[in-house]
Amino acid sequence: MPDLPLTNAIGFTRNRDWVAAISARALSGTIALISILFIWHVMSIAFRPWVPAIDATLVAMIGALQSPAFWGDFFLTLGRVLASFAAASVAGAILGLFIGLNEKAEAFFQPLLALALAVPDPVYIIFAILAVGTGETAGFIALTVAVAPFVTNIVRSNVHARDKSLDEMAQIYHLPRGVRLRSVLVPQLMPALLTAMRFSFALSWKLVVVVEAIGQPDGIGASIFNSFRLLRMREVAAVAILFIIAMQLLERGVLGRVEKKLLRWRD
Repeated sequence: MPDLPLTNAIGFTRNRDWVAAISARALSGTIALISILFIWHVMSIAFRPWVPAIDATLVAMIGALQSPAFWGDFFLTLGRVLASFAAASVAGAILGLFIGLNEKAEAFFQPLLALALAVPDPVYIIFAILAVGTGETAGFIALTVAVAPFVTNIVRSNVHARDKSLDEMAQIYHLPRGVRLRSVLVPQLMPALLTAMRFSFALSWKLVVVVEAIGQPDGIGASIFNSFRLLRMREVAAVAILFIIAMQLLERGVLGRVEKKLLRWRD
C-alpha cells in the first residue's frame, strides 16, 4: 500500500510545477504583448498615417465585429480555407505515403517534388488565374497545388524514418495489409500527419487571403485590399488582426485538441 504522505507530497510537487509552468507562460505572453503594443505605438507616431493608432484600430475592430459585411466575408473566407486545407492535406498525405513506400514512385516524383517546393506560392496563384480565370475554381486549384507538396514532403520524410523492424515483425506474423497500415504504419506516422495538418492549415489561410486580394471580389483578402486601396489603414489593420486571431484560435483550439487526443497514448 503506498505511503499516503509521500503520495500527497508527489502530487503537491506536480501541481506546483504545473502552476509554475502556467505562470511562466502567462508572464512571457504578457511581456510579448506589451512589447508589441509599445512598438506599435512608436511606429504609429513615427509613420503616421500609414500605421494607425492603437485606439483607432480598436474602434475599427469593434465596428467590424458589428458589421454584417465583415461576417459575410469572414465565413466565405473560412469556407475557402477549410476546403483548400482539407484537399491539400488529403492529397499530400496520400501522395507522401505512396512515394515513401514505393521506391519507383520515389525516383519518379522526387525531382517533381523538389521543383514544386522551390516554386514561390504566388506563382501558382498567378498561373491558376491565367489558366482558369478568377473564379472559385482557380483559387481552389492554386491553393491545393501550392500547399500539397509541403504536406507530401513531411509525410514522405517520416515514412522513411519509421521503425522498419516493426514492418518486418508484421511480415513475419503475416498480418493483412489493412492491419499493417492501421496498426503498424499509421501510429508511427501520426505525429507527422498532425504536424503536416497544422502546417497545411497555417499556410492555407495565409494563401487564401492572398488569392482573394489578387483575384476575388469578396472575402477577407478582398476587404483588406479594398481598404488599402482607399488608404483606410485602420480598417486594414482591424480586419487583419481579427482574422489572424480567429485563425490562431482555430489552430490552437481545434487542431491542438485533436492533436492532444490522438497522441494521448504517448503520455
